[in-house]
Amino acid sequence: MKLAPRVLSGLVLLAAASALVPPLVLVQAASDDLTYCTTLYDMAVKYRGRAIQGESKPDLDMVVALEQCKHGNAAAGIATLEHKLRDGRISIPPR
Repeated sequence: MKLAPRVLSGLVLLAAASALVPPLVLVQAASDDLTYCTTLYDMAVKYRGRAIQGESKPDLDMVVALEQCKHGNAAAGIATLEHKLRDGRISIPPR
């Protein structure tokens, strides 16, 4: 089966465009994960942090979890922060 040059060029353009969609989706997902992780971190510090001179400070687990989120391991960071909040009987916000 022989395709007309116009059809073939359209298929090539479509293939090239579709190759760009997955990376864009991954960037959006990573951004959403980081936003959610930051929300969890802020809540964990507020409700589960250690009071030092009248301010709530994060513990080491919270800091490590946020760094994991920032460096591409959002699943681990989010799991740690959710665990911290659940241990304190604090409701987890929706994603």
